[in-house]
Amino acid sequence: MILKLSMAVLICLLLTQCHSTQQIEADVKNKILELFPGSQIEAISFEAPYTEAYEIVLQQYLDHEKPEKGTFDHHIYLYHVGYDRPVHLETGGYDAYLAEREISKNLGLNLILVEYRFYGDSKPDTIPWELLTNDQAIADYHRINQAFRKIYKKGKWLTSGISKGGETAMIYKSKFPKDADVVVPYVAPIISDTIDMHPWEHVASVGTADCRKKIKDFQKSILTQKSEMLELMKSKAEADSLTFAIGNEMALEYAVLEYPFSFWQWNADCAGIPESSESAESLFTYLEEVSGVKNFADQSYASGHASYYQHMRELGYYVMDTSGLSEWLSADFYSHRIFAPKDVDLSYNPNYMKEVREYVENSGEKMIWIYGGLDPWGACAVEPKGKSTMKFVKPDGTHRTRIKDLDSLQQKQIYDSLRVWLEI
Repeated sequence: MILKLSMAVLICLLLTQCHSTQQIEADVKNKILELFPGSQIEAISFEAPYTEAYEIVLQQYLDHEKPEKGTFDHHIYLYHVGYDRPVHLETGGYDAYLAEREISKNLGLNLILVEYRFYGDSKPDTIPWELLTNDQAIADYHRINQAFRKIYKKGKWLTSGISKGGETAMIYKSKFPKDADVVVPYVAPIISDTIDMHPWEHVASVGTADCRKKIKDFQKSILTQKSEMLELMKSKAEADSLTFAIGNEMALEYAVLEYPFSFWQWNADCAGIPESSESAESLFTYLEEVSGVKNFADQSYASGHASYYQHMRELGYYVMDTSGLSEWLSADFYSHRIFAPKDVDLSYNPNYMKEVREYVENSGEKMIWIYGGLDPWGACAVEPKGKSTMKFVKPDGTHRTRIKDLDSLQQKQIYDSLRVWLEI
């Protein structure tokens, strides 16, 4: 009798739990469909602390000022914890990528990942370049924020972003300051021009003199063996089906000139730089690992058209440093403008990011910046002066620097502040 009763209770509990889970899932989906009619919603995998997760394809306005121009499929990803929890909205700068986000995981926040307009899967068949502006992208985020506030009514909101996504987070804060209670930009520069040389001033001073000499010697080793390198490059292009509209020689030179920047941005392993006496094949293989010619192939930079367009129009960028190498180069000036889309207006607005810098440095509140001390983009870092702002620089950190890479006291300071600001 007791056994039968126990089995009955167990079955009842299982059925109730199943019914409850289905109810919650239907509840979230129905709320999203009410906010964005016609959206496509699919459940995706998730891990703790999340209890549900969805890919949502919503109909986003091409032009927020003129909705009649139509819409595009905008991909966002929702990781749900609870209606009473704060919300972490990540302003992606490029294609969306699904991976762990340390803040939402550690603090148990609802997480919304938003793919940047006209990147990845979130783009129309033909891109209207004049609508790829930061103001239009920020209007995307604002619309998403205002809609999801009708679902998550109780908790505070935190916005973060990495690199270009961190720039977006700062732009967003400057345009709609009430949308986020807390902002955490990771390794995010504010660039001053399309020929910004600040990163190269950093490259010329970071690390040791011996390491910087090894970097320059490696560049010379590639350029002084250009004919052998072009043969190796030809073989790679054939094997990987790569083409170079800018020409093989120019693509090789861009890879060589980009090398010091990429080295300090991502690698920073001075011991790994090969000696000039090593074979041409070894030198070329190493170049490919750090700043390879593949990055300047048509197949690579075509997918980066949107990024180069934005950098040339509003965000700014750097030009290549040719000092000490000019005698082996085929051109005098190397700009990433060559990789932007053709036959479109590329006139630069020098005031756009200056206004953003002015706001976040002087008026930004409850903002935390994370930088890597070796990263060339750190030369374009902000200098916050506002209330309740913090900036952390990991001395030997690269562009991969995150909160988890800081020392334990700094991590505690950050998470303690976030808990207070988010009222957790």
